Amino acid sequence: MIPIRLIINNFRAIEHADIDLSAVSLAAIAGRNGAGKSSAFTLSPRFSLFGDVISGISLDDLVRKGSTEMSVEFHFEHQGSVYRTIRTRSTKGKGKSTLELQQRVNGQWESRSAEKIVDTEAVIRNLLNLDDGTFTASSMILQGQANAFTGATAGMRKEILSQILGLNIYPELQERARQKAGLLNIEIEKAKDKIRTLDDRLAGRAVKDNELQDLLQKNSELLAAIDKDEQATKALEAQLALLNTKLSRAQQIGREIVAIEGEVDALRQERVEHGGRLERAEKILANEALILSKSAELEQIRGELASLESMKPNSDRLRTDLDAMLVDLQKLDEELFQIEKKSFETALQLAGREELRQRAEEHEQQSLRLRNFEIKAEAWNALEMEIHSLESRQDREFVRVEAEERRLKERIAALEQQEAHIHDSGCLPTCKFQQAAAAAVAELPLLRKQLAEHDRSVLAALALTIAEKQTEQQGLGYDFAAHRDCKRSVDDLREAATAFAQFSGKDELLQQLEQQAAEKKARKTAGEARRDDLKRQLADLVQALEPLPELRRKAEDLQRYARLKDEIGAARVAADNANERMFAIDATITAKQSRRDELALEQSALEVETLDHAAISERLANLQTVIAAARRQLAAMGEQIGGMKAILAALDADQQERDRLAADLEPKVLRWTRYQTLIKAFGRDGIPALIIENAVPQLERIANEILGQMSKGKHYVRFETQKELKTRAGLSETLDIMVGDWTAERPYETFSGGEQLRIDYAIRFALAELLAQRAGSKVEWLTIDEGLGSQDAEHRALVLDSIKSVANRFKRVLVITHIEDAQAAFDQVIRFDNADGGVEVCVA
Repeated sequence: MIPIRLIINNFRAIEHADIDLSAVSLAAIAGRNGAGKSSAFTLSPRFSLFGDVISGISLDDLVRKGSTEMSVEFHFEHQGSVYRTIRTRSTKGKGKSTLELQQRVNGQWESRSAEKIVDTEAVIRNLLNLDDGTFTASSMILQGQANAFTGATAGMRKEILSQILGLNIYPELQERARQKAGLLNIEIEKAKDKIRTLDDRLAGRAVKDNELQDLLQKNSELLAAIDKDEQATKALEAQLALLNTKLSRAQQIGREIVAIEGEVDALRQERVEHGGRLERAEKILANEALILSKSAELEQIRGELASLESMKPNSDRLRTDLDAMLVDLQKLDEELFQIEKKSFETALQLAGREELRQRAEEHEQQSLRLRNFEIKAEAWNALEMEIHSLESRQDREFVRVEAEERRLKERIAALEQQEAHIHDSGCLPTCKFQQAAAAAVAELPLLRKQLAEHDRSVLAALALTIAEKQTEQQGLGYDFAAHRDCKRSVDDLREAATAFAQFSGKDELLQQLEQQAAEKKARKTAGEARRDDLKRQLADLVQALEPLPELRRKAEDLQRYARLKDEIGAARVAADNANERMFAIDATITAKQSRRDELALEQSALEVETLDHAAISERLANLQTVIAAARRQLAAMGEQIGGMKAILAALDADQQERDRLAADLEPKVLRWTRYQTLIKAFGRDGIPALIIENAVPQLERIANEILGQMSKGKHYVRFETQKELKTRAGLSETLDIMVGDWTAERPYETFSGGEQLRIDYAIRFALAELLAQRAGSKVEWLTIDEGLGSQDAEHRALVLDSIKSVANRFKRVLVITHIEDAQAAFDQVIRFDNADGGVEVCVA
């Protein structure tokens, strides 16, 4: 996180402040006590991000006295994006608070807030991966709280370090492992219950096997009885099959007689058809001469059609070429229009060249003049800032001088009043009151002398310096109005100068356009000649193709004579074949009628031989009824056997299910054991302790690098993460701070206040850098609030050097201090000055 801007309204002592930190890297925060420095740079960003962050103070108490509305707007950069939080508080009625989180996307603010304030605060914590405690511990050293880490208990130090290292995720991971282990344990217990249930069902399997064997024995005996009856059935079926064969033969003969009669009818119909073919063939042969004449005429017409049809593709080609040529001519007209239009515009532009040249030269002169104005303006502004600074010093010196003179005048007036009492009281000179008044009166000449000779030389020197700077400023000859007019003139002439710079290629462009226009006109003339030629050729071809429809109609009418010509030879053959086939049909009809009479005699004999068919069929039906009853009994027994086998199959499935559950149980138990291991690993003494153990050397290295610079190499720190138990053997987890110097190591608490503060700073800087290196919660901002007062000049310089040395590890380092020599050590100073009852913030 990198702070960019703070906009504060009616927050604590601050009526209004707009603080732009975008250009600040390392700066001192200066201003009178109570101006709101700490409120602005430590409390307001925490309030805007996290809300109620000041213990024992309500939100209404943060609203500036005399106001009812308060707001803090905090802009910051995080992970490459710019965000802002806007938190407000109103004391009207029952009081109302609002909170808005926004992200800047493509130059616009887009809301990232939730519906409720508490949910939006959760979004902010998730975005930063920080709560207020960790944010403050890592980015701020608050006034009087430099030892917030070093002065805490060992357990609290471990807790702060755990938050900085992001170890707060491990309790959540441990809880997840517990939940998964619990779910897995439920599955294991369910599997065990299922196995016990299956074992109960499998206990009666032997009884079911015996019942199945009894049913199979009875089924075998019933099958033997059915087999005996079926043998008798087969003998009757053989006799009945022979009779059925004879009946079938008799029926077949009847069908053959019917078929022969049908064949005779078909032959008679065929004879009629052949008679019709013979009649058609004789007609074709009678008109042979006419058919041949019409066929010859058709061949002649086909020749003429072929000649005309060969000309038709030329007609289509000519139409296509003509259409394409018309499109090309239209395109040439459009291109020629655009070229002539552009040539006209270019010629118009070239006509105004001289005027543009003059304006371009004027632009160059005004640009040189503008640069001179800007140089003077920069010098003027620099002197203006010096004068403003001197006037501020003059105001402070004037207030001091006036206060001193007022004190002297008030003292002189009081003494003069006592002097008057000496003459009016009437007391004896030995009276204590008179003696005290006399002593006071004796002081009057000295006070009057001090008042008359009161030193105003600093005021005079400042006034002289201010006058010199103002004279120097006036000597620059800077004219703001002329500067503004010159800038406006440069802006007005810029477009003309740019247009004149582009004239270098306009002449050549005009020549190219004229050449292109000539080429297009030549192509247009050639295209028009080609268009006229294509129109003439197409007209001639259309005239030649006019007879084509009439020839097609005649050819279609004569087509039937061509078909009849092809049938003349076939007609002679058909006439001969028809006569032969009609003679053969007559002979076949006579033979079939003789066969029909023979079959009728055979059918009568078979009907006599099959008179016993009904009696044998009855005996067979009775025997089949007995067999069917036996088979129904066999089917019922089969169902019993099937049901028993189904029961045994279900028991086999139960056995397989039990084997599967037993096989699945072992890996689940193994997984449950692993989750137990994870629960222990994610606990306080597991991975978190290991991470702290590994992070402590890095923390020591950074802290000792900074502490060595602060103490000129005299001190170093060492963290103890384990110590021996006092009541029993073993080690306990801790985070003790041991500090060493040139003599020995001893606890942090045994060092002096100034030494402790340097140790505090070194460790807090190291903690801040450690957090700044964390992915996902990178806070590249460090604020130090009034931490230099307990240091002597030498060690204060060392602390300031250390602050500067760590500044390159952060994007923003802000030091709040009232010590002037400490303020002078910084190139950038953010000054809080009184302005109309509020606070004016100057970033220099």
